[in-house]
Formats: sequence, structure tokens, C-alpha cells
Amino acid sequence: MTPLTLAAPHTSAVRAELFVVATHKVRDRSASGPSQWIPYGTEHAWQPGTRRTLCGEFIGGWTVFWEKRFSARPAAACPACVEMTLPEASRNRLDRIEHSAAS
Repeated sequence: MTPLTLAAPHTSAVRAELFVVATHKVRDRSASGPSQWIPYGTEHAWQPGTRRTLCGEFIGGWTVFWEKRFSARPAAACPACVEMTLPEASRNRLDRIEHSAAS
């Protein structure tokens, strides 16, 4: 699984790594060794040095999973964060994700 990165502005070839952040975590009990913390629920993409996920959520109090790079493949990946990892030309061709208010 290839980790996703963000392309920097056109003036630079530097790419920023994206890590998984989540509001909840649980112990992974599937491994035989010491249990590790794993994200529970939606996995958001986060770039170190920022205070928000790619989809705009404030991450104060969230857990950063430094050993886990963000990937679009897991079903738990935030669709809006996945969309923000796409090149601008690709994002323009997609239907916009609309967040509807709960009724």
C-alpha cells in the first residue's frame, strides 16, 4: 500500500507526508505480541505542522498514529481527506462532497 503525499506548490518538488489521525483509538488484540493502539472510526489525513486535517477538522485532542501513513484504500478513510489528496485537475472533475445537516 503506497502512502499518500501532498504535492507542494508548483515552485517546489518537496512532498509532505500524511499521517493518520483519529478521534478514537482501541488496542489491537489480533496480534500475539504486545497490543498496539489502532485508530477506531474514521481515519483522517493530517500533515505535521498543521492543526487541521485535510478536510478541515480541528485535531485538538486527537491521536496521531505516527507509524501509520494515510492511505485512500481503507474503508475507514475520510472521503473528504481522500479527495484533498488528489491533484486539483482531478478534484475539479469529481462531484463535490456535500456535508448534509442531520435532520
